[in-house]
Amino acid sequence: MNTKKKIIDAAIMLFNTKGYDGTTVREIAKEANVNVANISYYFSGKQGLLEYVVTNFLEEYIRILESTFTQDGLSPKEMLLVIVRQILHYQSNHRQLTRFFYREISLDSVLIREIMTTYLVREKYYFQTIIHKGIQQGEFQKVSFPVFMVQLKGMLQSPYLHAQYIAEVLYAFPTEPYFADRYAKEVESWLAHALYKPSIVPMPAAAQF
Repeated sequence: MNTKKKIIDAAIMLFNTKGYDGTTVREIAKEANVNVANISYYFSGKQGLLEYVVTNFLEEYIRILESTFTQDGLSPKEMLLVIVRQILHYQSNHRQLTRFFYREISLDSVLIREIMTTYLVREKYYFQTIIHKGIQQGEFQKVSFPVFMVQLKGMLQSPYLHAQYIAEVLYAFPTEPYFADRYAKEVESWLAHALYKPSIVPMPAAAQF
């Protein structure tokens, strides 16, 4: 493993367990078994390392949305289901970074404001366009988009933001490989009730007037 990768992995682990403010550059260097000067060389310090870790996480997250959004032949419903599954698997494969990111984004800082305008506005565009198309095409019922997004984001984030509570109190394990697939089915079930347009089922002949 190269020096840069070792620094990134050590930082993610320490940021996740001790928080950004509670982690020192020396601790990162010690955990990565590298010289402190390497952190300055690659990232210009702890702040630069934080920005690198967070933006890399979001670049891949947005790529997941964009690649599905631009895929030919998918209906809005199919797009949404693919995105949900891919996001859950992505977060499962990067559990420590996901947990740290969702904790960090709850704070008010210059970096977080930049993230909101650079990445999360793009996320909103993709989801809003999918929902709008689904309504237009009759797949989705009309919903309040802000309320829908609050609920959907909460469902996608909670297993990784609250992994310790879920494991120790609820005895479910977001760290297990099978969890993302099983949980995706629960999110899909919620989508069916919250968003999909009910099928029109003809009344039995005897009951028609």
